[in-house]
This record gives sequence, C-alpha cells and structure tokens, in this order.
Amino acid sequence: MVTYIIARQLGGKPVITVSGEELGRLDDIIVDEKTGQFISIIVEPVGDEPPKIAYPKDKDGNLIIPYDSVNAISKVVVVKD
Repeated sequence: MVTYIIARQLGGKPVITVSGEELGRLDDIIVDEKTGQFISIIVEPVGDEPPKIAYPKDKDGNLIIPYDSVNAISKVVVVKD
C-alpha cells in the first residue's frame, strides 16, 4: 500500500541523522515547479552548537539538505550523515 504525505504535514518534524544527531526542525521544502519533485529540505537548527555534519546553510543559518539525502520520513525525518 502506498502512503502519501502532504508536504504541509512535514513542517516542524524533527530532523535527525542516521547516527542519531538531532539537526533541528523541518522548516520548508524546495520543490521543482515543473516536475513537482522535492529538491531539498530546509532545516532550522536546534541548540547553539553547530551540527557535526557539513550541509550548506542559507542566509538565515538554516541547513539546506538535498532531498536525496533523506533516508526516511515518519515521526521524524532521517537524513544521511
């Protein structure tokens, strides 16, 4: 059975790495307007310490994580280290 997830339901979900490091909360999703495919997720970091993982940041300090780095989405979003 296929489960469809509406992007609106993803906002605010915790984002962690496969090794368990908490990166922050999902803030936004960048979508290709022509194809509808997810390109990347924008993660608002938690805490004062920068994550050990080296993803690029936007002008507000949010992490920009390519969607192909997402391993799983359930109660949390799990991304590759």
